[in-house]
Amino acid sequence: MSSSMFNNNSISISVSDEDSDELGRMRVRVRSRKRKKPGYRFKNELARRLVRKLVRYWTVLIFIAAAGLLLFEASRIGRKSSLVVRSEFIRNPNIVHSDHSSMNKLSLEKKSEGNLNRLDPTTRVVGGVRERCLKLLPPEELEHLDIPQRKESTSPVNKVVYISENDSPFLRGTTTQSGQHTEATRFNLFTGNQTLDQRDTSFKVNDTAAVHCGFYSKNGGFEVSKEDRNYMDSCQVVVSTCAFGGGDDLYQPIGMSEASLRKVCYVAFWDEITVASQQSAGHRIGDDGFIGKWRIVVVRDLPFSDQRLNGKIPKMLGHRLFPHAKYSIWVDSKSQFRRDPLGVLEVLLWRSNSVLAISEHGARSSVYDEAKAVVKKNKARPEEVEVQLTQYRHDGFPEDKRFNGKKALAEASVIVREHTPLTNMFMCLWFNEVVHFTSRDQLSFPYVLWRLKVLKDINMFPVCTRKDLVNSMGHLRKAKPLVIILALFSPSSHHSKPPPWVALSLYIQQPPYKAEPSRNTPPVVQSDAGAFIFRRTLTEGPKNTSRVVGKAQGFIIPVERFVHSAFNIIHLTFDTPEYAGSLSVQAKHVGQEDTEELTVVGGTGSFAFARGVAVFGRQTTSDVDATYHVKLQLRFPNQSRHHVHSTIPG
Repeated sequence: MSSSMFNNNSISISVSDEDSDELGRMRVRVRSRKRKKPGYRFKNELARRLVRKLVRYWTVLIFIAAAGLLLFEASRIGRKSSLVVRSEFIRNPNIVHSDHSSMNKLSLEKKSEGNLNRLDPTTRVVGGVRERCLKLLPPEELEHLDIPQRKESTSPVNKVVYISENDSPFLRGTTTQSGQHTEATRFNLFTGNQTLDQRDTSFKVNDTAAVHCGFYSKNGGFEVSKEDRNYMDSCQVVVSTCAFGGGDDLYQPIGMSEASLRKVCYVAFWDEITVASQQSAGHRIGDDGFIGKWRIVVVRDLPFSDQRLNGKIPKMLGHRLFPHAKYSIWVDSKSQFRRDPLGVLEVLLWRSNSVLAISEHGARSSVYDEAKAVVKKNKARPEEVEVQLTQYRHDGFPEDKRFNGKKALAEASVIVREHTPLTNMFMCLWFNEVVHFTSRDQLSFPYVLWRLKVLKDINMFPVCTRKDLVNSMGHLRKAKPLVIILALFSPSSHHSKPPPWVALSLYIQQPPYKAEPSRNTPPVVQSDAGAFIFRRTLTEGPKNTSRVVGKAQGFIIPVERFVHSAFNIIHLTFDTPEYAGSLSVQAKHVGQEDTEELTVVGGTGSFAFARGVAVFGRQTTSDVDATYHVKLQLRFPNQSRHHVHSTIPG
């Protein structure tokens, strides 16, 4: 039955040969697809494993790649350095070193910095066309370039008289005697004691201008040898730099023509500590006074404890150091001058009919913005910057960001100028500002330009021009403060190790003023934060005509009386032949008595690490013109104890 049912329901299908072949191929394809699946799964699994490994170890792979790139770049730099060393030795064979091995070692260390000895021009794109930032004359014209004859002067200033201690007609009021000053900051026998009234008068333009301008006394310091002085007197065009305190190395100038080598003086000012540090590095001054192309002028008896302020002397007072020079180019010690000096004078001064060319600031345009940056970068104390800006606001100085269409703020690492009476006067006024206030000359340059008004032939050249003029190396190390230099080289004149227990007696004087403060002598500087910043004279005796030994400066919260406040910070700064430094005095809780005891919390210079007390006693009854007697009891850690009582030694 079942067999018949099967036979009845069966269906016969005829298959041709072609269909049979096609069916076979279909079966083969089906089988092949089935065989490929395990391999496909294997490849996918391998890819997933690789991805997991990469996710887990990607930081290691990046580190290996970075290390390989670093090694490759290091090998390239090493090859470049060796080539530069050989080419520079061929170009400057007269560089003086202690021996060839030390020279090669120093060259390898310094040329590897990358910027040294680069002569390639700096360019910029103007209107879609790339052009050179400093458009010097062709080399063949530079070789025949000469110093032009001076034209007949049309300047409102034709003569500058420099005030000295013997010029009593220029010293009026309370400053008729040498050494007396009612608003002292860092004034001394080098600068002369310029009052705020004299400062204000100095900006007035006359045919003959009388200004303070350094070298106030023969005993003021900044001494150079007779041989160096004779050399400096012979210079008509000068490229100068300085390094005080051993801060920077000396970079040989490059790119000059033969004409400039014959006609231009290259002068580097060093002090004894720089001489010592450079000799230890293999840079020795030759018997002729030169290292390579630089004439090394060793300066003794620097007048300021602030090394930055000492550096302003050759930077700003080149007309006093080189009395017969017609032109000068100043280059900061952090840079290598790499252009022909006569060509630079031609393009920056003669071609543009300018008497002063200075590099503009690359980051900011406003003095007030620059002041914030100075404080933020700890380049000056906030209180001294505030004193300077408050004075400028009081004088009506606007927040101008442009001068003749260009930036008013200068970077001032390169200064090119003609030595005319007007530019000499400008540099004197600028120098006096950095003595009065902070040594950050960028803050005072626009102010002096604004006050003088008549100096308009200025070329404020852009950043790219400055980069074409110099190879910037940056400051290599911090300059050693002058107190260390004095301890090493002048122990007879300064205390290299102050006594462990010192008692000093001195006086804080109010600047004299009437009930209505004059425009030029603000007695108290009111701030917006409910505090005031004060500046007082520190004298040896109780009278305001007593010898000035320093200054008292600080701020008080809230504004009440000199010592009657909830929180005081007072800085006592000394500048005498015996003591150079400062003390910080602090009081958190002060009563209402006329005698208060404050805490000495630290010091600098001769008073480094000092601790002790400062007893303030009121000498006068009026708050307006109060004078305070200060008795200091100072201790110095880790030294044997003995007691000394004195005023500031005379």
